[in-house]
Amino acid sequence: MKKFLAVILAVCTLAFGAFAFTACNNDDGDAIDVYAPDGAPALALAQLMSEEIQFGEKVNYHVVNASTIDTYVTGEDLRAELCVLPVNAAAAKLGSGENYKMLGTVTHGNIYIVSNTEKTELTRANLATQLEGKVVGCIQLQNFVGFALQIVLNDLDIHYTIIEDANKPAESGVSIVNISDPATQITGAAPYDYMVAAEPVVSAKTGAIETLEIVGDLQKLYGESGYPQAVLVAKNDLIENNAAFVEKFIAAVEANASWLLDEQSSAETIVNAVASHLPDGSTPTFNAKNLTKTVIQHCAVRFESAAAGKDRVKEFLSEITSVNNVSFNVADDFFYSAQ
Repeated sequence: MKKFLAVILAVCTLAFGAFAFTACNNDDGDAIDVYAPDGAPALALAQLMSEEIQFGEKVNYHVVNASTIDTYVTGEDLRAELCVLPVNAAAAKLGSGENYKMLGTVTHGNIYIVSNTEKTELTRANLATQLEGKVVGCIQLQNFVGFALQIVLNDLDIHYTIIEDANKPAESGVSIVNISDPATQITGAAPYDYMVAAEPVVSAKTGAIETLEIVGDLQKLYGESGYPQAVLVAKNDLIENNAAFVEKFIAAVEANASWLLDEQSSAETIVNAVASHLPDGSTPTFNAKNLTKTVIQHCAVRFESAAAGKDRVKEFLSEITSVNNVSFNVADDFFYSAQ
């Protein structure tokens, strides 16, 4: 009897040990959590999310409200091992390189100028003339979109004044006013001569409002190659302890750009990839009807390594400083070279 009990106990011990080992391996505490804000930046990970690419690890993908993205890489609980976020937020919050390093830029500008009344295409040559005396509504005036617009205006020596009320423009130059809610303030009867907004909202609005047309491409007004807008960062310990995974992840993000534009990658597939990784009850900022290949091209999704784009990022941050009067303390070792 004692021998029999000993055998049973041994079997139970082995079984429990196997269970514990399995549970440990499947514990989400060991997972690699990847975060991206809803909108164009989420497209940079669409194929990875659509195919649930794991790279031999346990990878959890999360798409969250853009206004909360920096909370996943700051504070005491750094939940994101990898994160896509605006370049200015990355520099301001993570630029010291203490916890995260930048792997590369994943989007290069998705900002366009629309109008109900003005139909002339805006160029660097005619922008000053076309905007003189006009009221320009701009989303995120005190954030990335507003900074990019002001950089262009400064570069072309165009005088502008930031106003509070669209119905009370400045006496001269360009009057710029914040658009706090694009859903309700970008309309066919909006009190602005021009409106500055981002894809995919731009195409959704121009598709729904007959009089509204795209008349300017802010990226081309800045420069033909656009500017670094959203970047991918990774935790230092992930880079140090699992470099092979990081290299595979970067390669997949590079391949994602072509996958997005492939005719075999339907709008439904792309939208479902994003929607299935949003919090319960949330819907993506785009849908299968408005996410055309043209809209995807307008989102300028492509990967440029930190090593290759380092100077462009630093120059753009310096330009943001010139319009925002906030300096960025970005250490050289914030930029991770995969080469």
